[in-house]
Amino acid sequence: MSCVARLPRVRTARVVVRRSLAAAVRSTARMGRALFTCMALALWVGAPAICVAAKDAVAVVDEPRAFGHTIGDVLVQRVRLAMGGHADAADEWVLPSGGRVDVWLERRPARIEIATDGSRWLVLAYQVTNAPLALTQTELPALVLRTRAGDLMSVPAWPISVGPLAPDTAFGAGALAAMQPDRGPAPLALAPIKRRVGLGLLALVATLIAWLGWWIARNRRDAARLPFARAWREFRRPGMTNGGAGGLDDSDTAWRIVHRALNETAGFVVQSSSLPRLLERAPWLQPLRAQLEQFYLRSEARFFSLTRDEPPDGSAALAVLTRSLYRAEKDRHR
Repeated sequence: MSCVARLPRVRTARVVVRRSLAAAVRSTARMGRALFTCMALALWVGAPAICVAAKDAVAVVDEPRAFGHTIGDVLVQRVRLAMGGHADAADEWVLPSGGRVDVWLERRPARIEIATDGSRWLVLAYQVTNAPLALTQTELPALVLRTRAGDLMSVPAWPISVGPLAPDTAFGAGALAAMQPDRGPAPLALAPIKRRVGLGLLALVATLIAWLGWWIARNRRDAARLPFARAWREFRRPGMTNGGAGGLDDSDTAWRIVHRALNETAGFVVQSSSLPRLLERAPWLQPLRAQLEQFYLRSEARFFSLTRDEPPDGSAALAVLTRSLYRAEKDRHR
C-alpha cells in the first residue's frame, strides 16, 4: 500500500520538473529573441549616425573678437572649406541662409572668398540688432555645413558678449557723473594765422595805396588834358581875380576861360549860332543846353553891348555852369 502510494507522487514530481524546464527554455528563448531584436534595432538606428560621425569633421574657424560689441556692430566669422585637412575645390558647399538668428544677432547672406594661397573660406557676417540693458552673453550659433556629396563639417558655437550703448546708471562723484561737458577743441597754432593776417593787411594797404595813386594820377592827367577840368581848376584859383565887386566870375578872364574850354571841346570857335554844332559833336552836353544858351546870350551882352548890365545872379550862374560842364566831362571819361 505504501509502494502504490509513492508511485503517483514520483510521477507528479517528474511532471513538475519537466514543465519547469520547458518554461525556463521558453523564457530563455524569448529573452534571446528580445535581445537579438534590440541589438538589430540598435544597429539599424545607429548605422546612419555612425556613418555621419565617420564623415563629420570639425571646421577650422577664424573667430571674431568675443567682447566689446554693441548694437550695429558686425562680427565676421571665416570658416575654411576643407575636408580632412585638404580643400575640396570640386565639392559644392550648401551655404547657410541669412536671417534672424536670435534676439541679438542677424546673419547676413554668406559668401565664399578665395585667399591668396588658393584656399577657400566661407565668410559669415553677424550683425548685432539689439542693445541690452546690461552686459549680456550670447553666442554665434553652431552650424553643420554640408556638401552636395553629403559630407558634413561642424562649426562650433562661439560665445560673445553684447553690451549696452550707455550704462543704465552712472556714478555721481567728481568727474564720474552721467552728464559730461563737451570736449574742448585742440589749441590752434596762432603764429601761421597771424602771419597770414599780416600778409593780407599788407596786401590790402598796398592795394589801397596803388588805387589812391592811380586816382590822383588820373585826376591830374584829366586836369591837364581835359578842357573843362583845366577851366574848373583855373576858375577856383584865388590869384586869378582881377578885382571887381563880384570877384573872379565878374571879370572878363573867367568868361574867357569858359569860352576857351568850349572851343577846345568843339574844335572850333563856338558862338550862339554854332551851338547846335557843339551839341552835335559833344552830345553829352545836351542836358546843359539851356544853360549854354543863356551863357552865350549873357556873353554877347557882356562883350558886345554898349551897356554892360550884369544880372544879379551872373557870378553864381557862371560858377554853376563851369562846375556842371566839368562834372559832365568827368562822367563821360570814367
